Amino acid sequence: MALIYYIINYLRRSRQDIEREKRTGEDTLATQKKIMSKILDDLGLPYDQVEEIGSGDKIETRPVFQQVLKDLEQGKYNAVAVKEIPRLGRGTYSDMGQIYDLLVSKRIYIITPYKIYDPQNPADARQIRFELFFAREEFEMIKERLESAKYNLAYEGKWMCGATPFGYRLNENTTRLEIIEEEAQIVRLIFTIYVYGLETNGFKRDVSFKAIASYLTKIGVPTPNRAKNWSYLSVKRIIENVAYIGTLKYRTRKRVGNRYFRRPESEWIVVEKAHDPIIDTETWELAQRKLINVRSQPHIKLDFSPCELAGLVVCAKCGHRMVRQYSIQNYVKKNGEKSTYHKEFLWCPTPGCTCVKYRDVESSIIEYLKILGEFDVLKLKEIFEATYNKQKENAATIDTSGAVERKKADLKRRLKFICEKYESGIYDDQLFQERKAELEKELSLLEAVMPINNEKPDLEPKMIKLKENINTFLGAYKEADNKTLKNKLLSELISVVYLNKTGKGKFDLEIHPRFTGNVNSFV
Repeated sequence: MALIYYIINYLRRSRQDIEREKRTGEDTLATQKKIMSKILDDLGLPYDQVEEIGSGDKIETRPVFQQVLKDLEQGKYNAVAVKEIPRLGRGTYSDMGQIYDLLVSKRIYIITPYKIYDPQNPADARQIRFELFFAREEFEMIKERLESAKYNLAYEGKWMCGATPFGYRLNENTTRLEIIEEEAQIVRLIFTIYVYGLETNGFKRDVSFKAIASYLTKIGVPTPNRAKNWSYLSVKRIIENVAYIGTLKYRTRKRVGNRYFRRPESEWIVVEKAHDPIIDTETWELAQRKLINVRSQPHIKLDFSPCELAGLVVCAKCGHRMVRQYSIQNYVKKNGEKSTYHKEFLWCPTPGCTCVKYRDVESSIIEYLKILGEFDVLKLKEIFEATYNKQKENAATIDTSGAVERKKADLKRRLKFICEKYESGIYDDQLFQERKAELEKELSLLEAVMPINNEKPDLEPKMIKLKENINTFLGAYKEADNKTLKNKLLSELISVVYLNKTGKGKFDLEIHPRFTGNVNSFV
């Protein structure tokens, strides 16, 4: 007992706990906390306590436990307290090996309500191995039985396919989908608009998923999961969901690691007329035919080379980096005449946030650079000093420790984690979008702020060189024959542009020039 100097009490809900809470409403985590706190208080040794809110079978899906392992590895604690050993995890065999090796190599004691295990005691080590690896075997058997039961129910037409589709409710007694008429009307509206187009100003036009989402948000149609705005992804999923014609499809994908792969159709479970349809077969087939036509259009070509403003413009409202959207809209007027409209916008990925004409923003930035070229050196120095001071304040606010890269890595790890939760169905659309938006806002702000040295730079020589070369830059930009080169030229001069939409077709730009790098590199 004297060998134990500091304990970490790890609390986690198991899958059984979650199911029990659904049945009884009991807070199993609070019960677990009460039991373990009494045990540790009786020992009279110092301890910290952490809680894992979610349940995951792998180490990589449990961020709190990942930190526990790091703390144990670094010697912050030499004992871990759990209600029972399987609480440490039922992950893959490599996960279990990783945990066991750490316990043995660092001599990490395990404290349970029944016993304190010493990994250097052969009998205790054998028991730890048995508990860890038996827990995994038990998990595999439970999963196998559950999957078998789901297959049988799916063959009967009962809903085993995850979240209930918008427009339906799940009858818990029959395990079948039932129509919610108020929501079903919205689903029918979406299919009608997608198949037959939207009539505006006397003529009908084909509309994209994003256009439908914007239209539904504008007229105040309630969204799935009570989100504030419709997203193009919500509309797309509705159009593609075969459940709306009464068909159930199960076991269409398989998970390997953190990725999902399409199964061969021979392995699918497909049951027609499993529940009442919301969409008639004719409308469904027209919608799917249009989807196929859009995907196979020859003029649609994936181009991953950066556009002129790629990575430069940030939405001042939500912090997302804005992206270019280009599309071709075909219209049919009342007289039957066809018209084609090329649309190019700079838009924020946050649904319903900000959208402006792409070329208007580009023109405003170029005009700004032209004006800079007309100022004298003293005026340029005054402008750049003010911008430098503001960026320095922003850098201090965002990361007072200076560890920007570590913060960025942490944000990217958290972003990957919520994507995995979303793919596995733990997070719904609304929760995923909210958390994703928060992380991306932080990330864009970090990436937008350049490293600022403590010493104030001598800007006058840079301003002289900038003034000498600004006109050469503008000429080079005008003569550049591709968008990627133009993006490189702009990126040499500009760190970030914050865009604030002020009205229809109107916006303000806050442009931050660069203070680092070679101003000659763009000419």
